[in-house]
Amino acid sequence: MNESKKPSMSRWMIFGFVAMGVASLGGLAAMIAIGIDKVRSGKGLDTYQTAWLVEFNYVGMLILFGAIAVALAIAGLLRFVDYKKSRDFERKYGIEKDGG
Repeated sequence: MNESKKPSMSRWMIFGFVAMGVASLGGLAAMIAIGIDKVRSGKGLDTYQTAWLVEFNYVGMLILFGAIAVALAIAGLLRFVDYKKSRDFERKYGIEKDGG
């Protein structure tokens, strides 16, 4: 009989995803460093155009990244609280994983 095999990702594809992730984090770090440098030099309110031709400034960019970090921290905290409550509920009422 034919056994169905799960398609596995090749090593080159995994390497490509890791390389893209590292490059993305490097680009993000460079953007933040440029923004901090511009704000320190007093040019934080100078406008620049994004790739979508929207005018933005460096102070706004730093505030946006800060807001994203706060939102991710709050989401992680809420997920942790939900996990703890779910685990406590399962321990208290003995809910089994198989749905039975």
